[in-house]
Amino acid sequence: MKTDGKVENIYYTLLYRRGSRHITVRVKADGKVKVSAPYGISKAAVERVIISNKEKLLHTIVKQQQAMHTYESGDTFLYDGTPYTLRLERGIHYGIRLQGPFLVVTYPGQVVDPLSVCHLIKELYREEACKRLAPLISYWAEHLQVPPPPFSVRDSKIRWGSCSAKGRLSFSLRCQALNDTQLSYLVLHEMAHLVHFNHSKEFHSLLLHYMSDYKQVQRSIFSLQQETQL
Repeated sequence: MKTDGKVENIYYTLLYRRGSRHITVRVKADGKVKVSAPYGISKAAVERVIISNKEKLLHTIVKQQQAMHTYESGDTFLYDGTPYTLRLERGIHYGIRLQGPFLVVTYPGQVVDPLSVCHLIKELYREEACKRLAPLISYWAEHLQVPPPPFSVRDSKIRWGSCSAKGRLSFSLRCQALNDTQLSYLVLHEMAHLVHFNHSKEFHSLLLHYMSDYKQVQRSIFSLQQETQL
């Protein structure tokens, strides 16, 4: 069951979950507050938790909102581990290209549509991510001695990647923001689930065997969670 509420100028969405044991409050990349709680917990109890964490929540909300893209000239996007500055130019039709340190988007007419710019950037990320992921999947399939699995690239805002029980991999188009080492780790992590479909000691030992500094690389990816939202 999901409900919306407001307390102390903080808007939130409350979701009751059967498996929850505690009240959990988090701020999503768009600055919205999401709360999960066990069934039976009152709304008043939830709001007491929100109020007790008010200052921290407000600070995080502002920080997240400031990091949101405007899709206007001067906006910065992380691409292949390198920051690029968005530059909008009048043109015959909508288009996108990399030019030096710029991510150049052309647009027709007098006014640029931010949603169209967003769509172009996402499609560029999707296409380039596919190109970079394919050889990495072949590489790790050979080293892990597993058949190269099918994969897809989607507009996922929460997970960088996942491996289904049927052995199909899925990656967020945001992974195009990662550098080569980070992307290689991400592929290794998901493909290691083809050997150990869990996060057991054996799973982590496998990661350590193939990438001795995987924990540092993993932390560097997590630190980009906010910066890589599109």
